[in-house]
Amino acid sequence: MLPLTLIRRPLTPAQADAIMRRAWIVPACFYAAGVAAALILVALIALGVPALGLRYGLAIVCILLVTFIPAAVAYARAPSRPPTVTATTTRQEERTVTELMITGDATFARSRNAGFAWGLSSIALCLIPLAFSSSTKNGFLMSLGAGVFIIYLLVKVPGLYFPQPHDVKVQKFLLFPEGFAFAERDLLLRIKDVNWNDVTGVGETVKGMTAIHWTSDGEDGVTWLPLKDPGLSYVALERLINYFASNPLRRRVLGTETGADVVRALLRGRDPDAN
Repeated sequence: MLPLTLIRRPLTPAQADAIMRRAWIVPACFYAAGVAAALILVALIALGVPALGLRYGLAIVCILLVTFIPAAVAYARAPSRPPTVTATTTRQEERTVTELMITGDATFARSRNAGFAWGLSSIALCLIPLAFSSSTKNGFLMSLGAGVFIIYLLVKVPGLYFPQPHDVKVQKFLLFPEGFAFAERDLLLRIKDVNWNDVTGVGETVKGMTAIHWTSDGEDGVTWLPLKDPGLSYVALERLINYFASNPLRRRVLGTETGADVVRALLRGRDPDAN
């Protein structure tokens, strides 16, 4: 998430969550800047400044303010949308294996993708009249480029304009009695496994990456966990990992369907052992 990636100093899980709860400030600042730009353009047009580009600039700004509303609202409300916890059962050789999956909410990613797709397409269409005002050739080329761009997205990536839950990639965490796994997204998608017996605790968050401290064969190490989904709480993650790292006897519940209730309780800050 943007607010955390801009902060270089180490943050505790509570501090990281507090910043995420104030994430609405980011889209609010962008909207304030957009409204200010629109008012300046309106004033210049009212004063009779002879520039055709002012009218098209105003149209582009207004389109951006409208098309990015879903993304801005999703960005602001994302921290209040908790992830889902499900139990998946598979058959491996002659035994049945149950694992728990924590899946981030897809609303934020869907609204963000749709906002950018509609916004960029609208800008491309608005530039066509401006290009024709300079020359017919420029207008034709701009029309061709905008048409190819929009048609390409509609054919190749139709989920950008009308995204469904399965069209977006959300962060997933897999929990099982031996440990947990998560995906690391860089140039290539890598799956990292962490053994419960090696985990010593959750550290601080630096630039949106949370440190998972572990010890294996007398060697201390750190695995950096990037939280890409804004609905995942850093405090809840720390509570979840520390609970199973310090309670070996309770790890067996992660291999059962009832373990989903235990994980949900931990994520919500409740006592999973309470009757």
